[in-house]
Amino acid sequence: VNAMKPAWMKFCSALRAFGAARGGNVAILFGLATIPIVLGIGFAVDYSRANAVKTALQASLDSTALMISKEAAKDTPDQLQQNAKKYFLAVFTSKFSKSVGGQGDASGVSVTASYSSDNGTQVVLTGAATVPTTFLGIVPGNTCGCLNVTTSTTVKWGSTRLRVALVLDNTGSM
Repeated sequence: VNAMKPAWMKFCSALRAFGAARGGNVAILFGLATIPIVLGIGFAVDYSRANAVKTALQASLDSTALMISKEAAKDTPDQLQQNAKKYFLAVFTSKFSKSVGGQGDASGVSVTASYSSDNGTQVVLTGAATVPTTFLGIVPGNTCGCLNVTTSTTVKWGSTRLRVALVLDNTGSM
């Protein structure tokens, strides 16, 4: 313990001298400030990639929901799921390659479809994807180094009748 005392005293003295020194502080502060700036830019890049995937995912789900709503009442749940997956993957692949530059950033892409005729007829689609990250992987709580992106869409239609009236006015004021 006594052998460590001079080393500790020397370290404390150097730390006090570092705090009082005025020469070269700009370089040191710039070096220390660079770390959070680079991490902030990296997080923005990861978030932008995930947001691009979410936008493509939402657009693909919307297109798929409109497409399968035409035949949803006639399909079995398995057929509905199969058709939804087929349409979704065809649309998502083309939209995703345009919006993200074709890098293939999403993995674990899935879609689930359900049809309901309670309170009006509707088709609900939910999509999910996993986007691997570059910088967010170093965050302590993010064990997979990825962002999970989910979104959903609903198409509703009904068979309520509309009443339309046509009024003709043949007076001179019109």
